[in-house]
Amino acid sequence: MIILFVDITSSENYDFKYMESNPVGGTESTVLRLAKELAKTHHVFISQLNRTEHYIENNVKFIHDNESVTQKKFTPDIIIIIRKYKLLKRYSLVYPDAKLYVWSHNFSNPEILGRRHWMVKTKAKVICVSQNHADHIDKILNGKLSWFFRLLAFKFKKIPMTYIHNTIEQDFSNRTRKIDPNKLFFFSTPNKGLRETLEHFSALLKKAPDYKLYITADESSYKAYNLNKELVNSDSVVLLGRIAKQDIIKHLQESFCVFYPQHVYAETFGLVYVEANCAGTPVLAHNFGAANEVIKNKEQLVDGTNSEDVVNKILDWAENGRPQVSCDERFSIFYAMKKWNKVLNLT
Repeated sequence: MIILFVDITSSENYDFKYMESNPVGGTESTVLRLAKELAKTHHVFISQLNRTEHYIENNVKFIHDNESVTQKKFTPDIIIIIRKYKLLKRYSLVYPDAKLYVWSHNFSNPEILGRRHWMVKTKAKVICVSQNHADHIDKILNGKLSWFFRLLAFKFKKIPMTYIHNTIEQDFSNRTRKIDPNKLFFFSTPNKGLRETLEHFSALLKKAPDYKLYITADESSYKAYNLNKELVNSDSVVLLGRIAKQDIIKHLQESFCVFYPQHVYAETFGLVYVEANCAGTPVLAHNFGAANEVIKNKEQLVDGTNSEDVVNKILDWAENGRPQVSCDERFSIFYAMKKWNKVLNLT
């Protein structure tokens, strides 16, 4: 089979070598892991927005976005469009015989209903990253509101939908470092509730001033996201900037916990939860989005709307011990491939 991944969302020319020395988002790293596995038995291409030259690594061929619709060297059997429903029209017209999938990674809003008729016309299937995520998208595309668009387009079929959990790299599973009992770690992007996380951390410092919060953000973040400038510039906060995977693993293994009790940005999957637990580190997280589905040990869940609950949970862990966590086989590439092969009809 010839399989084409299409990514026009990321501006980075991410690949396996790039991922070793540069921070890469959870979506991009998951795409690479899946492409690498599929390339063992199929011809796999990844089309990227800013790729200027052909590049091959682990049998995966990286090409430019425009070339994916203008080249004549191959005709894909399967096209997996990452996030962008609007591309269904473009690729169905160029490759009318290809099976089309939209691999959704975000909590889309009802605007995607404007693309619904193309989903029906192209017989595209939507692949989500968790049951919680799939329920959200299904409610939009196949719920009550969808009937207005079904009538408007005179296309009434239900949009087929499934979910496959994202995967974790094995590098996160080996604990090799001593834990610092006062070190808390935040390694999501600043837009994912860093402001609220800092509010909880400020409350924690009033009862336990020895804690330090390490953040994978730079100094420009507190301007862009209206962060507490005084707290960010204090000795209690360490700004790490953008760091590579191996550095993230190092900080994870050294940290008392991943401090992520924000309640404003729900995760469709939450690789942050999985990577923390696979490094042997608990994550303090608000119970929304896919958190309850992905986090196995529920002792890690907290009411992120209440700073008192957050503070008490940390102090309880400090006194009585952290919850025991480990990797969950549901998030291994081997487990995921069983579902991918079935969904893509490769077996």
